[in-house]
Amino acid sequence: MKKIITSLTLFIVVLLITQTACKSGQTASTNPANKRAETPTATNSNQPPPPSTASATAAASAPSGPSSPKPAGKAELLGTYESREVHDKDGVVTVITKLRTLWVFSQDGTYSRVSEVKGKPYHADAGTFRVEPPDKLILSIQLTGLKSQRTMQNPPLSKTHKFELSADGEELKLTSDKGSVGVFRRISKKGQ
Repeated sequence: MKKIITSLTLFIVVLLITQTACKSGQTASTNPANKRAETPTATNSNQPPPPSTASATAAASAPSGPSSPKPAGKAELLGTYESREVHDKDGVVTVITKLRTLWVFSQDGTYSRVSEVKGKPYHADAGTFRVEPPDKLILSIQLTGLKSQRTMQNPPLSKTHKFELSADGEELKLTSDKGSVGVFRRISKKGQ
């Protein structure tokens, strides 16, 4: 019983040290490019955060609890996805030819989206993302508009999508509030 209490105490201490170290490492910045990387939600929940060097050894000996990282073999939302088709709630499938939307999800938890009609961009946004199991993709939209008319969103806009990712990570499905499903296929495994 003493070993369990000691192990739990050690785990809590390591957790508090890691949390304090993460908070003390944040800096304030007014530069929009730096602000995106420094946002506390700018971590990809698909990947566990790296442990601090001071607590790495202690964390290795701590028991794994319910907050363990993603199960082995589970696909992660990473890379560039392109729109292919839309399934409406009545089962009608529309193949997309003139409209193109690209989503880029990066390892560091940032994303960008650009939508085009006949090769001309009409919408763009960027920010951070995180996944909440089992099926929620939460976007923190920090920039909106095309390059010539970018607008910083202060505070960032939050948007939640219901999503499904295939077991191999090659197909992403986003469900709208009205029940239609956008189907996206991965065209690159690297986030830009």
